[in-house]
Amino acid sequence: MLYALASGAAAWAVIGWLALSSSGSGRAALMPFVPAVLVSAVVGGLWPGLLTTLLCTAAGVVWLLSAETTARAAEWSQLAIFAATAVGICAACERRRATRRGSSLQTTEALRQRGEEIERLMELVPAVAWLARDPECREVVGNQAGCRLLKLPPGSNISARLPPEQRGWLRFEREGRELPLERTPLRLAIATRAPVTDVEVDLVLPDRSVFTLLGNAAPLFDAAGAVRGAVGACLDVSERQRLREQLQHKEERLRLAMEGAELGEWEMDLRTQRAVWSPLTRELLGVAPDTPITFELYESRLHPDDLARDRCAVAECLATGKYQNEYRIPLAGGGWRWIDSRAKLVRDTQGQIVRLFGVVSDITARKEAAEARARSEERLRLILESATDYAIFTVDARGIVTSWNAGAKNVFGHEEHEIVGKDGAVLFTPEDRARGVPEKEIRAARRDGRAHSERWHLRKDGTRFWGSGLMMPLRDGGEYHGFLKIMRDWTEARRSKELLERQAEALRQADRRKDEFLATLAHELRNPLAPLRNGLAILRRAGVDEEMAERAREMMERQLGQMVHLIDDLLDVSRISRGKIELRKDRVALGQVLQSAIETVQPLIERHGHELTVESLPEPVFVEADAVRLAQVFANLLGNAAKFTPPGGHICLAIERRAGAVAVRVKDDGIGIEPEMLPRVFDLFAQVTDTYERSQGGLGIGLSLVKQLVEMHGGTVEARSGGLDMGSEFTVCLPIAPSSSRPAEPPASACEAVQGAGRRVLVVDDNRDAALSLADFLELIGCDTRVAHDGFEGLRLAAEFSPEVVFLDIGMPTMNGYETARRMRAEPWGEKPVLVALTGWGQEEDKARAQEAGFDRHIVKPAAPEVLEALLAELPASPVNAA
Repeated sequence: MLYALASGAAAWAVIGWLALSSSGSGRAALMPFVPAVLVSAVVGGLWPGLLTTLLCTAAGVVWLLSAETTARAAEWSQLAIFAATAVGICAACERRRATRRGSSLQTTEALRQRGEEIERLMELVPAVAWLARDPECREVVGNQAGCRLLKLPPGSNISARLPPEQRGWLRFEREGRELPLERTPLRLAIATRAPVTDVEVDLVLPDRSVFTLLGNAAPLFDAAGAVRGAVGACLDVSERQRLREQLQHKEERLRLAMEGAELGEWEMDLRTQRAVWSPLTRELLGVAPDTPITFELYESRLHPDDLARDRCAVAECLATGKYQNEYRIPLAGGGWRWIDSRAKLVRDTQGQIVRLFGVVSDITARKEAAEARARSEERLRLILESATDYAIFTVDARGIVTSWNAGAKNVFGHEEHEIVGKDGAVLFTPEDRARGVPEKEIRAARRDGRAHSERWHLRKDGTRFWGSGLMMPLRDGGEYHGFLKIMRDWTEARRSKELLERQAEALRQADRRKDEFLATLAHELRNPLAPLRNGLAILRRAGVDEEMAERAREMMERQLGQMVHLIDDLLDVSRISRGKIELRKDRVALGQVLQSAIETVQPLIERHGHELTVESLPEPVFVEADAVRLAQVFANLLGNAAKFTPPGGHICLAIERRAGAVAVRVKDDGIGIEPEMLPRVFDLFAQVTDTYERSQGGLGIGLSLVKQLVEMHGGTVEARSGGLDMGSEFTVCLPIAPSSSRPAEPPASACEAVQGAGRRVLVVDDNRDAALSLADFLELIGCDTRVAHDGFEGLRLAAEFSPEVVFLDIGMPTMNGYETARRMRAEPWGEKPVLVALTGWGQEEDKARAQEAGFDRHIVKPAAPEVLEALLAELPASPVNAA
């Protein structure tokens, strides 16, 4: 074949040479012969190259011999040069081929030796090695270790394509489930065309024995880069897997134990400063699961006050190898968690510290319990030290004193060294010791678990005090070894208790007086009702003469005045008690005040036939007072004297000067006051006679009202009496007003009532009798009136009637008087009429509320006729009157 190659090359060279020569290139175009020789020499070697050289030279000689003689010398010279060059090329190529043949032989021998070394190594290595000789793994062979593992002769094919009984293994598994062959290391390396490392599989043999293999594999490629097979190596890690399972089991037990003990573990590599915390450790220290752990993060979680102590503990750990500390960690919701952290250093074989392993636990509950116990002990200590009012001491089973606190010294007077070791019976009175009370108390405490006692005890100085105490047994392992006694001087408390009992009795008496007052109130209110009803019956009779009718009217006016007086007194007491009364003080003449009071009670005095004597001073005396309220004081005193003095008796009103003050005495020769009643005669609801015998005893509030009003004027009042039927005397003492003050003008007399002819008046009251009677009275004095019985009707009539004055009741159903007034003021015509609140609500807050609702005036029921006439007289003249 090589010589055919040489001949073919020579032929192609000759054909090319002839083509060049015929084209006019000249006869020197012998150069196509050189490539032919080069190809033959390179590809075929020396002899094919020389053959090509010979054939090309012969062709040249033949051609030259047939050419013209003029060109022969130059052509023969070129042919000679070609022949020499071609021989040189052949020689050079032969030398190169010889060198290449020697190198190839050396390489082949080296490869043979390397293969033999690898084969011997694979036979001797304890690892299992498998070789797949094709990409489909039809032929897979293993080394001696692999064959021994599969109990097969060396060189056996263990391909998965063979039946199980021929290949020596059953299947591959992972975590107890069969592993597809595509997931085995050799197949993965072939499929991915890349090395596969650390693939752990379980190899199941036909006898059901299992080996855990850790395999690596790599693909093998041919010259074209295609995968031609794969090689794999596996380590039998069955023992390691068993140890790992044992370790996992132990770690699980340790984890459960630590979770049961609520311990979180942590580890720190001191060389890299890298820390690993368990989930519980992260939870206890308040760090998120994905947060990288550093020593700086750990220190940032500590309470600032605990940081220095922790650093000292770490420094001590580096010296001793052990770490222990307690610190606080902030909680997300506020507050702190107490952590107990313990650790131990781990050293390498050279003794260098490499790791720190530790555990943490939540000791918040323990800390809180300890703090609570400490606080409790501290409180107990402070109680014992500060309980100077309590005697706290102990005695043994025989009653001998064994301990003594400072309070016991204060209560009993014995110093600790004086009483400890002595019989505790010395603390009891001689009569109690004679009755065996100390021994009985110990027996009761042993039997019942405690013994309470209240009795007289003896101090060191011989004085006695009322002691209240409790004795309790002290046990040690179920055995009594003594008794604790706590005692206090209860003498003052006993006195306070007796005082409270007296006060309770006084409250009971006050309650009884309250009941009596209610009964009296009912009696006093019914008394005027009877003559009022009788008077009405007289007036309804036809044919009654004018004199009888006048007497009936006068009697009814007196009784109505009495009822108003009772109600006014009640309201005054209530207002004074709540501080609602404000005195309108001015410099007034005391004589004028007394004259006003005398005029008030004169009808009562005359009705009883009393003789009133007034002893006045020669010159006038002035006081700073509310003339109306002060007149009320003396009217009450004179009224009481008239009521409790039999007909024909004597009443004396005397005025006398004292140092900077003036005294007014009201003296009578009536029924008098019992001595036991004098201390409480000014109490509210107090009465000096039996309830059912009071024909005119009043409500028992007059003197209380007198006392309060006098004290509001800066004065005093006192009562005296020699006893029953010895008369009584009340003295009011008031400070005299400074003489520099200008006397006030005497109160102007009431103006003549101006008739209300032509006034348009609307009366709104749900009480029909009250509304109609008021309307009748207003018509009698010349008013044009309309009547409504609820707020809605009143609004309607007011819009139609255009009243000048509206008398509105407050306590009406559906819509009260306040709301009605507000709605009237909201109407276009609502600013013109004068709104008058005519109501039974007469407190100051009621008046303020009425003014806020839009009322112009506030009158308390029942309204006196002269008050209504004066109100109408104050209004500007109506158009009718003006005309």
